[in-house]
Amino acid sequence: GRDTGSQYTDGYGSWDNVVVQAVIRVTLLTSEAPIKRSSDEVILPSGTRCASSKGYCTDSDRTEFYWTSTPSDSCHFDRYDILYEGVATKLTPKELQSAPVTYTVTSQETTFALTKTAEFNLCGYKLYRTEHPKLLILETQRERTFKIRSKTSVDNLDIFAYVNSKFIYEEKYVKTQLNHLYRDIMEQKCALERQIFQNALSLASIAPDEMAARILKAPGYTAIVAGEVIHLVKCVPVQCKIRHVDTCYNELLVTYQNASLFLLPRFRILTKVGTPRDCNELLPTMYRIHDTWFRMSLRPTETLPPPVIQPLTKPTWKYVSPSSLATSGIYTNEDLDRLRNHIMFPVEKPSMLNTIARGAMGHEVPPGSISMLNLLDDTSLDRIAETAGNKLWKGFMSFGSASAGVIGLILLLRLAKLVVDTIIHGYALHSVYGWSLHLLVAIWTSVTNLLLHLGRPPPRETPLADSQG
Repeated sequence: GRDTGSQYTDGYGSWDNVVVQAVIRVTLLTSEAPIKRSSDEVILPSGTRCASSKGYCTDSDRTEFYWTSTPSDSCHFDRYDILYEGVATKLTPKELQSAPVTYTVTSQETTFALTKTAEFNLCGYKLYRTEHPKLLILETQRERTFKIRSKTSVDNLDIFAYVNSKFIYEEKYVKTQLNHLYRDIMEQKCALERQIFQNALSLASIAPDEMAARILKAPGYTAIVAGEVIHLVKCVPVQCKIRHVDTCYNELLVTYQNASLFLLPRFRILTKVGTPRDCNELLPTMYRIHDTWFRMSLRPTETLPPPVIQPLTKPTWKYVSPSSLATSGIYTNEDLDRLRNHIMFPVEKPSMLNTIARGAMGHEVPPGSISMLNLLDDTSLDRIAETAGNKLWKGFMSFGSASAGVIGLILLLRLAKLVVDTIIHGYALHSVYGWSLHLLVAIWTSVTNLLLHLGRPPPRETPLADSQG
């Protein structure tokens, strides 16, 4: 037989009837990629989306990816992650109360407080829904769960669920503290009222009407002591008419069923006997009738209400509404911007790399889409400026060295010319003046020319012939 070659083409050329020997190198790498169960997609590192049920896919750079497909589960147990597994405190309401059930955990690593809002069955397991739609509670026994706790993937972490759970825990914590504060205040108030009752009971034998007014805190009551008990009696309200006399009394003079009676102050109880007093316009007797104050002298006169004695302490606490809660939180705006950039970086990375590649290949780049200043920090800019300055200074030094050489050559030529001129000037001055001090000025051309001009003999005058001879 006879073997013949075939055509081969690569990046360096094309050949016919050749035999090619090559070495194929296969690189095997292991990596992780996020998967979306709802859309049956696997997202490769380059952003390519493939069907997760196939088990293989080819990337845009011809890299082949293979994975083991997870069998479908009707209960979807693989969609849940265990964030906490252990003992929790269950807060249940008392009888005849409609408060919800709350589960709390406070430890060094885990802290939350969630309220049960609803419940549903998941393949024989009873799960409780909470205020947060992504946080569920399974109340069960040890080793009776549908999934083993493992390390949660970073792609399944939700920073917003983390922050919202803290808000929920803070709300439950503040509510609990306010309930404790309210209970403590009510206990203190109960103890204070108990002391008031004890003080009022001590007045039973001396002033029963005073005791009844303090206990019931309303007029029209009286008390009758009978052995070891006190009977509180409520008087029947009746309509009276004010009567006028020429004598002043401490009580209010009224008429009821054509009978002259007296209305006791504060208690508003009718009696048959009154307490006379001196009439004094400076210290009159005053009564409040139908929310209007009257001065009871010989004739009732409407007057201004007297000043009311009030506690000296004034409330200083004022509720401050968290109006900025919707725009601020545990993070500043700068932190939120950095978090957004961190979250959006994988999404914006392919488009940014495409823009840079288009610019490098000479294609048109949309204005404002990329800025090279973001790639350089202050240190890099300082280093570039320092390098440019050093190179510029070296250029000046090279130019200065070359200029100095040229200037030196010119000076040498000028010096040679000066020597030659001085010799010539000295020879000329010597021919005119001989060996004298005039030879010292031979180095100056202008002075030498002046001395030669002055030392030149005057021209001889030639007599003119007589034209008429």
